[in-house]
Amino acid sequence: MGNAVRVLLAAGAIAGIGTLWGARADETSTNDKLRILYSNRLTFTDEGTPLVTVEIMSGQSEVRISAAHGVLVRPDGAGGSEIHGDAKWTVSLVDAQPAQIREWTVVDTVRTGAADHERRLGQALARWTERGQLPRQFEVGTVFGVSGAVLDSRETLIAVAPVDAPRGGEQAAAIARKYEIETHTHPELVRPARGTVVARSAHAVVRNPSVIWFAPAQPSDALVVDDVVTGGGGSQLQTQRETRRYAGSIYVTVGSDGKLTVVNAVPADKLLAGLVPAEMFPESPDAALEAQSIAARTDLLQKVGTRHLTDPYMLCSSQHCQVYAGAGHEHPRTTRAVSKTRGKVLVRKDDSLADARYSASCGGHGEHNQNIWEMKPDPALRGHLDMPPGPKSAPFGKGITNENIEAFLRLPNDVAYCGMTRYSKGRHRWTQQLDATEVTRWVAEHYPSVGRVRALEPVERGVSGRVVALRIRGDQGTAVARGDLHIRRMLGGLRSTLFTIRPVGDKAAPRAFDVHGAGFGHGVGMCQLGAIGMAEQGIQHPTILEHYYPGSRIQRLY
Repeated sequence: MGNAVRVLLAAGAIAGIGTLWGARADETSTNDKLRILYSNRLTFTDEGTPLVTVEIMSGQSEVRISAAHGVLVRPDGAGGSEIHGDAKWTVSLVDAQPAQIREWTVVDTVRTGAADHERRLGQALARWTERGQLPRQFEVGTVFGVSGAVLDSRETLIAVAPVDAPRGGEQAAAIARKYEIETHTHPELVRPARGTVVARSAHAVVRNPSVIWFAPAQPSDALVVDDVVTGGGGSQLQTQRETRRYAGSIYVTVGSDGKLTVVNAVPADKLLAGLVPAEMFPESPDAALEAQSIAARTDLLQKVGTRHLTDPYMLCSSQHCQVYAGAGHEHPRTTRAVSKTRGKVLVRKDDSLADARYSASCGGHGEHNQNIWEMKPDPALRGHLDMPPGPKSAPFGKGITNENIEAFLRLPNDVAYCGMTRYSKGRHRWTQQLDATEVTRWVAEHYPSVGRVRALEPVERGVSGRVVALRIRGDQGTAVARGDLHIRRMLGGLRSTLFTIRPVGDKAAPRAFDVHGAGFGHGVGMCQLGAIGMAEQGIQHPTILEHYYPGSRIQRLY
């Protein structure tokens, strides 16, 4: 590869993929082409950069792709036959069939690289066999070999009771109740979606089973995709469409729903060059941009092999994986930060990739990961004050509660790292008034028996003061909403759940609710505005990353 550090990466793949669609396919068969799309094993560019496949959009009946100097259409992918065609192509699908997906209930998880892996695995398999189940093992995650060292993030899932999707959630909940354990579902691709992909231009028609690749005829060109669905991620409710440009190549294939899915195959650092300026202001100090580049690279690679295991791509381009808007969003300062930190990621003490989550603004206090998502506590994702030590921050050292949240929200902006930067306006502290009629309508979509909403009462908060459980009182009943994203969306897309809420008007029948809040996003991991604030104080990126991901270290992978 020509690099000082050589990297070998293997990612957790779908169980049985070698026999799933027939083991005797030759190297040019449709089955092998599909194996490549569904595989989570990374390949590398000539420069040694991992190549990542990122979903652009799914669920489409028609897709339009173009390039300024013409498009290469490749039914067999790179290295196969190609059509040097027109500049504009329209892609459609005929004879489509959706995928068959089976969902298993995960009843135990064992870290693959742990010293007691075999013992724990054997005990779990024996325990569930004795209970009359037929347990199955699935491996997810990634393993890297770096200059003789191994960074192993793989986990072995022990799963039982498979059912056809989408009934896995009900099955998992029933098993959780019966055995009083935590469960979740794991999808298995029994049969991939299929159909004939048809690409048409003014002078040619190309038909191919299941997938067609596209590349610009002139390498310096970008591919243009019309009407890309954007927005609707996180707490935001609205979507829109816009034309976007993409570096690298694109393939159009059949998604699990039996409709067209569009995927960009792009080098990881090229992707990051477009992603980092969308995640952080390019005018930010170098140290903040470098911290963001390392966190984003870690987040990107850590998710490979753990998400979208039944989809024909590694990662999506929404907040579920990493927001990606394609090419044309690069900035020289952020590109320089990506290049300067090339190959660097965050690693836990146990030599696995860190879970490097981040959000726009923690509001002055980060949150524990398990209070935002259903997952085990992560030592590197602990919520703590985002402030230098001092008399103003001291009263909040043990967390934000119902008793001290009012005083916390009254703190001057410059007490917190994420409040002292000029970028914090509207993100560090904010107010919003919610019309009671609108709130009633939003709540009715989830809790129709509540009736007209009379009161909204935080009954449980995380360490940062974020609302973990919200009691909703109505004129017909009461409900308790749980979950950060659920609560934010239910209340019209709030910036965060770190808030107080007061009725406006008659308390028995308020006309509105005043919300006073802090932060923007879930608050777990790195606070991006906090990183900027720290960098503006002269703090360098290793110290910034240690502050937000305690116990982690920086490691170069490529």
